[in-house]
Amino acid sequence: MKSLSTYQSQRRLVQILSTILIIGLPFFNILRLDIPTLRFYFLNSVLWADEFYVLFLVVMLLLFIIVIFSMMYGRVWCGWMCPQTVLNEGVNWLEKKIKKLLRVPKTGGNIIQRINAFLFLSLGIIFVSLFIGFNLVAFFVDPYGMISDIWHGTLHPITTGILLGIAVLMYVDVMFWREKFCTKACPYGMLQMVITDRHTQIVRYQTERNDECIECKACVRDCMMGIDIRTSPYKTECIHCGDCVDSCTEILSRLKQPKPTLISFSRGEKNKRDTWYEKLGFVDAKRWFVFGVVVLYAVVLGIVIQYRQPLSLTASGDRSTLFHKEKDGKIYNDYSLKISNRSLTDGFFQILCKEHQSQRDDCFLSLSENPIQLKSREVKTLKMVIGTDGEHFKPGPNTFELEAINTSDKSIRTSTEVVFFMPEKNSN
Repeated sequence: MKSLSTYQSQRRLVQILSTILIIGLPFFNILRLDIPTLRFYFLNSVLWADEFYVLFLVVMLLLFIIVIFSMMYGRVWCGWMCPQTVLNEGVNWLEKKIKKLLRVPKTGGNIIQRINAFLFLSLGIIFVSLFIGFNLVAFFVDPYGMISDIWHGTLHPITTGILLGIAVLMYVDVMFWREKFCTKACPYGMLQMVITDRHTQIVRYQTERNDECIECKACVRDCMMGIDIRTSPYKTECIHCGDCVDSCTEILSRLKQPKPTLISFSRGEKNKRDTWYEKLGFVDAKRWFVFGVVVLYAVVLGIVIQYRQPLSLTASGDRSTLFHKEKDGKIYNDYSLKISNRSLTDGFFQILCKEHQSQRDDCFLSLSENPIQLKSREVKTLKMVIGTDGEHFKPGPNTFELEAINTSDKSIRTSTEVVFFMPEKNSN
């Protein structure tokens, strides 16, 4: 690898790290929406379908990060971290290596050699496409479960179809579209046209020094998007990779120019020295405001996740028979109890019952297990019977309170209300 003094070598390092991050996100539950269980994993915390408000905060935070990042740095994401760019460059490199290995000339040559090169390249892209398909599906289905199902040949047909469908699309993309996708179909590139302004970072050819250009066209030859940055810094095809900056620097440094580049990253087309905060992208009040919103959302999200309820408890009554009276003279109602351990640790949870208003323990429970053992992220649904002999209850609906308490950590608890039906006083 070249010295990290060049943009290309810095970009390679960022691409490697970002690729590792994207691959690892679903495996470490950093960011994953598990569709089969309707759970959203964020920073190794599990959020459930009924916690939509948290999911909303996460989505809003990501949107604001995209906006502020693009507003400040333009299409640096496209050139430095986007998986599409990584694929484009990787396939271009692989294609050159295969042609060199098979001694295929740039033009002409033996048709058999070209077919063999195409087949070898296709084989490599098929493998990569299948891996990409797996990685994308892993954001929505448990990756470890998928690996096990693939190994045993038991992967669900729908999951298999989606994985193969994504793999086919990726094969077509990296085999035939590549850079065309960035210039013609990428939605993020189109979004850039809306949220960028005259202060957004661009790759700028210094037109005021045009007489120093030696017309070597190294910047044009080395541009992966095939554009001439000298004609305009606002080409939508430019992905701000910085390769043209390195090319110009390499050529002019040989000529020992006092300013060995005519192309550079710049905040708009101005030509002045930036302060430290302007170098970071904070060049106006608008950017400070959006950054403040991002920080506020991040703080609120962190607080919400930190103090969210790690335990969920619900109970629904069997209303086919409102109540039944047994020989012991007590009144009973039947319920379905659902309890879920949303924390990252296993535990035992005691279920208690009391009258909602008076807080008297005038009711008792019948459960197959109490306390209930729950593994991390486990959900259990149990049949439950609540009984009472309390004479002070009014006929018809009454309110009881159910409470679930972690037996080893009393601070982890939650409660819910249930309706308990009593018969008329003269009822048998």
